[in-house]
Amino acid sequence: MEVNYTAMKLMIATVMACLLLTACASDEHKREMEWFNDGNSFFAKERFEPSQKAFQRVLDEAPDSPFRIHALIGSADAYYMDKEYIASAPVYARFVELYPQDELTPQALFYEGMSYYRDMVPVKKDQSNAQKALDVFKEFVQKYPMHFAVPFVLDKISKLNDRLMEKEYDIALFYFNTTAYVSCLDRVDNLLKTWPETRFKADALLLKGKSYLAEQAYDKAKAVLSQLVADFPATPAGLEAASLLKAQP
Repeated sequence: MEVNYTAMKLMIATVMACLLLTACASDEHKREMEWFNDGNSFFAKERFEPSQKAFQRVLDEAPDSPFRIHALIGSADAYYMDKEYIASAPVYARFVELYPQDELTPQALFYEGMSYYRDMVPVKKDQSNAQKALDVFKEFVQKYPMHFAVPFVLDKISKLNDRLMEKEYDIALFYFNTTAYVSCLDRVDNLLKTWPETRFKADALLLKGKSYLAEQAYDKAKAVLSQLVADFPATPAGLEAASLLKAQP
């Protein structure tokens, strides 16, 4: 349910028309009005790179312009539509910072999150952008709980949580496979604390129990493995835990 791009273009065109009515009354802002007009014109034609440059010219050369606020969101939108997400995110963030009460601020915050979301990499790689997207979307829901985009954002939050918990489990497994058992235990504990009902819970508990066994912390291993057998008796992890328990003296 991402915001319709055609509607976004119409919004910018409407803003342009309203501002033209006031700006044409004076020559004072005619220069930046022309740059802003160019930005909107290029945007409407889906020529996003020159659109962004035109908006940026307003920002760079006319810091006191009445067009500045809309040039800033226009610059971010042009980057986003051109799939330059690493560039659009900080511009949206800047808009939110400078204009926290503006009617366009929810849109800016939403697309800041979407910029990070669309710039994510596979789970095996660094998930910094996934965490940033999650943080922004949580902020969005907190600030605008009645916004029409909230159901869409909540779905993205669910997907991001799943991605981040998978990453945390992968790191724990890596540590286990490299015999870094203390680090594995730390990661498992963080996983289970952050996402108590994670889909990786059974496998994570098995890693925890086996790490304790490797560290010869037999009482702790028995407690974790017993919990695993009780909570997940018919799963592969539960069955392996039962086998490990039987092998203990």
